[in-house]
Amino acid sequence: MAFAERNPLGNESALRSLAERQFGVFSHAQALEAGVSPSGMTRRVANEVWERVLPKVYRIVGVPSPREQRAMAAALWAGEGAVISHATAARLVGIEGVRERKIELWVPFPRNPRHPLVDVHRGTRVDRADRHRRGTLPITTPVRTLIDLSARMEDEPLLTAMESAFRTGLMTPDRLAARLRALTTSGRPGAGRLERLLLDRGDDPAAESRLETKVWLLLRDAPVPTPRRQSWVSTPGGRYRLDFAWPELKLALECDGWAHHGTRVAFGKDRERLSELAAMGWRVLVVTWPMATRQPQRVLRWVELALAA
Repeated sequence: MAFAERNPLGNESALRSLAERQFGVFSHAQALEAGVSPSGMTRRVANEVWERVLPKVYRIVGVPSPREQRAMAAALWAGEGAVISHATAARLVGIEGVRERKIELWVPFPRNPRHPLVDVHRGTRVDRADRHRRGTLPITTPVRTLIDLSARMEDEPLLTAMESAFRTGLMTPDRLAARLRALTTSGRPGAGRLERLLLDRGDDPAAESRLETKVWLLLRDAPVPTPRRQSWVSTPGGRYRLDFAWPELKLALECDGWAHHGTRVAFGKDRERLSELAAMGWRVLVVTWPMATRQPQRVLRWVELALAA
């Protein structure tokens, strides 16, 4: 069958419109549907009008390259039914604590595409309830993404990811618990550990940082009473939230990170808050990232002494 390009400018315009909806990329098949011949594609690549990013997937040179572009290109390359998953899905929706090495996606059987830039998963099925679209990008839901990642993440980064998803409204504890129950029979690796982390955290509000997550795991495994997380205290000078608190003892533990207190204004407000709490009889222990990572036993000793006092 011969393909004629009677209106190449019109073809290019149609493809640019399509590329805008697909984060800057499109497939060989979509170019054919737009009326561009195979020789026209070859010519455009040779003239650096297009760039081949994966086999039979192109990018129009000069189009912006958002993070979603590589993921969309992989989904187009993998074909119908492919879904962006695992670390790539987590990074795209903003789940913290996740590292991405390659683009990851799930493809249905019997297909098994391979490429050094893409990590293809073909194991368990991705149900309709576990997939949705981010614009035109097919992607696993945040809940399914977290469950998939639980098999390969240690407790601290996994809990950091879960807390960030709760904090930003990507999921709720109830929704995660329900999906974990639904997928229990499939024998998902890591799902049991994720369920234990979910149960251990209780109903308190989500942690605000990775440091809080680290300190929570430290306190959870220590022989000390479980503190309340994100506990509110009212004083004559205002209402303040404490990272961890033993209210009956008026004892608090605050995670002090540069991200929250790295400006002169933030530093000043934080000192006002500590003074207000001290005036009300509160004792506040302050823990930084170096303390929690390099001297965890010293932090626990402070907590034990403060509780005993």
